[in-house]
Amino acid sequence: MYGPSRAAVLRVAFALARANDPNPMWVDIRDRSHTPEVPGPGELGWVPADHLLHVPVSEAEPEDGVANVALWSVVRSDEPGPAIDELTEFLRLPSPVQDAVSRVGAAPARPALVVANSDLVRAHYPRDLAGVRRIVDAMLRSGVLPIVTSVGPPGDGRMAFDFVFDVRATEFARWKDGNMVCEKAPTGTQVPVNEPMPLRSIPSVADYLEART
Repeated sequence: MYGPSRAAVLRVAFALARANDPNPMWVDIRDRSHTPEVPGPGELGWVPADHLLHVPVSEAEPEDGVANVALWSVVRSDEPGPAIDELTEFLRLPSPVQDAVSRVGAAPARPALVVANSDLVRAHYPRDLAGVRRIVDAMLRSGVLPIVTSVGPPGDGRMAFDFVFDVRATEFARWKDGNMVCEKAPTGTQVPVNEPMPLRSIPSVADYLEART
């Protein structure tokens, strides 16, 4: 999910996450030396403390070295190749993300995990479709529903996600005038593709944001 307004993107992402999971996990990437440019769901008190992780940019980078060491301490010599590949991709995720997955991964239903402000660390991750999809699959196989937000011009790698949403709102104060466009959705879903949907007409978004505006 992406758009020009961080305030709008973060709030819409939380509302959608809540529609799938009443208590989503929120991983908030941020620059340690600066306060957030806008208050997000974490600062607004929407996320319980035990489901909120503030992650400095320096701790949100891939952990290739750690993965290589950890991998061979947990796999058997006869482990099939695909299983090793899946585990490798998971262990390359930043430690805070692995921690968030471990907290909610045992839930009966697939819990939502939002990675907010991914644009702050985009330079450290793959941008091609195959590279981004490996990261998505690592989280899906861990049992969570990943929702990733970014601000600014989107990269082509976004199309590796199953759903891609463009939140067209220039500021949160005017969110009712904004639209959301689904650029991609799995075949057979009820979400219209490439058709602007007024945010005020989406119940899971409008009902939650209206109560907190």
